[in-house]
Amino acid sequence: MDSLLIIDGFNVLHAGILTGRDRANWWRAEIQRRLVARVEQFSQTQAAELWIVFDRRSDRYSEKEDVDSDDPRIRVFYAPSADDWIVSKVEAWSSQRTITVVTADRLLRERVRRAGGMLSSPMQFLATCG
Repeated sequence: MDSLLIIDGFNVLHAGILTGRDRANWWRAEIQRRLVARVEQFSQTQAAELWIVFDRRSDRYSEKEDVDSDDPRIRVFYAPSADDWIVSKVEAWSSQRTITVVTADRLLRERVRRAGGMLSSPMQFLATCG
C-alpha cells in the first residue's frame, strides 16, 4: 500500500522551525519556502508522496504567492482550512493507503485518528529532514 505524509504546514513551521522574529511574518511565501526546503531533505523512503498544506483564506485585496517544489515527491496545497482539508483527504484515502499526518494540533490529531489516519509530531518528522 502506498504511503502518504500530509504536513500541516503552518503548524509544523510554528512547532519546529520558526523562532523569534521569524514568527512575525509566518504567513509569507519565503517562510513557507523554508518548510518546503526542509521537507525536500526528507530521507525516509517509505513515503511515496509528501503533501504540504497551508491555510489560505480568500482575500481579494491582496495577492498571494504559491510556493512549490521541484522534488517530484512533494506537492504543496492551499486551503481555506488546512485542518478540514487534511481530514477530508484522510477520510477519502485511508482505506486505500497509509496516511500519516504531521501536526501538533491536538484537535486535528483527534480528528485524524477518528478518520483512520496515523500521526507524527513535527519534531519527529523534522528529525528525518536533515
